Amino acid sequence: MFKKPLPLIAYTLFIVVISSLITTAYIHYFVVGANSGDDGAPALTSISDERIKKSPIKEENAIVEIFSYGCHYCAINEKNVKELEAQLPPGSKLVRLHIGNPQNSGLSAYAPLFATLSVMGLEDKYRESAYRAIIKERLDLSDPAQLGQWLQDNGIDRTDYRSVSQSQDVKELMAYMTAVSEYYQVNATPSFIVNKKWLAQQDSDFSTFSKKLLSLLKDDSPLEP
Repeated sequence: MFKKPLPLIAYTLFIVVISSLITTAYIHYFVVGANSGDDGAPALTSISDERIKKSPIKEENAIVEIFSYGCHYCAINEKNVKELEAQLPPGSKLVRLHIGNPQNSGLSAYAPLFATLSVMGLEDKYRESAYRAIIKERLDLSDPAQLGQWLQDNGIDRTDYRSVSQSQDVKELMAYMTAVSEYYQVNATPSFIVNKKWLAQQDSDFSTFSKKLLSLLKDDSPLEP
């Protein structure tokens, strides 16, 4: 029974080491990573007054959410973001922009879908369906064939969609989303840009985080710890 203890001991040590590595990786990426900026970036950064003057953001007195249809955290935050919008002071607003880049790669792959639905006036109505299709059903809505089927399943006229997708309004919105994403170096979603100055990523439960966003909006300052 105990003739060959060394292989058994080695195997046991191997399992312990692998388990430790898996646990460490889980904590780093899913616990710490969920509560800090991407790649260790700070959860809150600000830009200088000079850069604010050159900001591509058009909206004044606004919180701009940079999100992606392919972002799980964006999807589960939908209700929270709507509640945040309802708490905004008079004269301010919440603006949703899809993350974008010139190549429409990564999480930006669905920027054309967002831009086209927005110009058609349908984005809010079909946002949940887009999240579900991409995140839960694993559909690639950047693929023309899969997109066409999704449009049909949702009762969206495919001919109208194709026509609008080539319009100048969509091109301008795509360029705007790319400009904002690149100017603020947004590489994680959701990210929130407050009054053109503050770039914030969620570092706490959304109830606490939303109070920070509102403080930045109204007082130009994060909440005191």
